[in-house]
Amino acid sequence: MTRFSIRPYAPADAVACTRVLDLAWHAGHPYAPRKLDIAAFATETKGERILVAETEANGIAGFVSLHEPGRFVHSLYVDPGLQGGGIGKALLARALALAGGPASLKCQTRNPAALAFYRGLGWREGESGESEFGPWVRMHSPD
Repeated sequence: MTRFSIRPYAPADAVACTRVLDLAWHAGHPYAPRKLDIAAFATETKGERILVAETEANGIAGFVSLHEPGRFVHSLYVDPGLQGGGIGKALLARALALAGGPASLKCQTRNPAALAFYRGLGWREGESGESEFGPWVRMHSPD
């Protein structure tokens, strides 16, 4: 397990979070290339509560963003080189605590590793749809 701490996002974290977003998006969604810069990060997380995971050796290792009124986990990204060390699980648990009850998120169905991650944590599938990046399924947190 990777040693890390979780803390609230600060504006100075934008560059590091954008790096994680870019690396993790392209690793998990090679079928949907897109330009991810600080403006894209700001747009994707606007109005959301953001938490970051930080390691001593690597700095920002991942982040989660939560749209609190909808209890919707909008973003959960971990540096691909640090995945599997408990960072994503811990960030997701903290987001659920902030949500104060059951939450949901959308997962691209062509990202089998992400689907397996959520299923392994007891999240269940709900409705599905299509976006500019392909088919998705709404995942619902365990009650």
